Amino acid sequence: MAVDAVDLDIERGQIYGIIGYSGAGKSTLIRLLNGLEQPDSGSVVVGDLDLAKASSRQLRQARLKIGMIFQHFNLLWSRTVAQNIAFALEIAGADKAQIAARVAELIQLVGLEGREDAYPAQLSGGQKQRVGIARALANRPDVLLCDEATSALDPETTDAILDLLLDINRSFGLTIVLITHEMHVVRRICDSVAVMEEGRIVETGKVLDVFTHPRQKVTQRFVRQVSEADVSQSAFDPDLAEIGQGALVKLVYVGPQARQPALADAIRQFDLPINILHGRLTRTRDAAIGELYVHVPASGEPLAGVLAYLAERDIASEILRQG
Repeated sequence: MAVDAVDLDIERGQIYGIIGYSGAGKSTLIRLLNGLEQPDSGSVVVGDLDLAKASSRQLRQARLKIGMIFQHFNLLWSRTVAQNIAFALEIAGADKAQIAARVAELIQLVGLEGREDAYPAQLSGGQKQRVGIARALANRPDVLLCDEATSALDPETTDAILDLLLDINRSFGLTIVLITHEMHVVRRICDSVAVMEEGRIVETGKVLDVFTHPRQKVTQRFVRQVSEADVSQSAFDPDLAEIGQGALVKLVYVGPQARQPALADAIRQFDLPINILHGRLTRTRDAAIGELYVHVPASGEPLAGVLAYLAERDIASEILRQG
């Protein structure tokens, strides 16, 4: 069974991430959310309509209010940018004047001015996805579903598309559901996240909470991968750090904790020359997360005492290596 006993509540106006590795059931779940698949049991309620019980006519009408963007864009290659966007409006039965006005509005919204008459083969990956976003927004949907929408893009283009989605969410209060296997995407713009494994939701919560305190092993893998990617972009490699005696420890500060002199207090309290080796700052939509890599010249009970002292001040720690 691709999706089993999923219980998910997405609030209106949220950017909600659903993350999992290949085969986790993400794509099946998104097909349930737009009525392309029907559940064997249970309900799929979008707005006030249960898609599992809707008639064919109700489903057709509902899909006009559920926009969809795809990993590989799914554009009509024989149509120009403007004609691709217009296609969704033509299906909805809009008249020519309405179509022309809405297409012009959307081209400006997604930043494709001057490319109206270009064909998909003449566009970059980021521009193709902007067309896909404009087409998905054509009928003023209440929900936008994004199925691995940035997976085919380079990192810089990915960030630009995520910024566009964030602007759309803020400007129109549009509910966005992001299906992805990239924790970077979730961390950057999502309010909340659900982690899928083998067809089930194994962990949910605010992105900040899940990122700083992952409970399930699969979630810990996602968080570790994005943290390792961040570290690899810096000059610091914790595996190569010279620490001598003592321990290499990663400390995690969230939001206002970073303004507290907790580490300086610990140095005075335990009379230990704790050395800061590296620091970095990342951001979720809700708050900044600071990480410090420090050398604590202690082991056993003294080391445990330092970490307990920091934990009392809500600073999480992880011993990476001991000398």
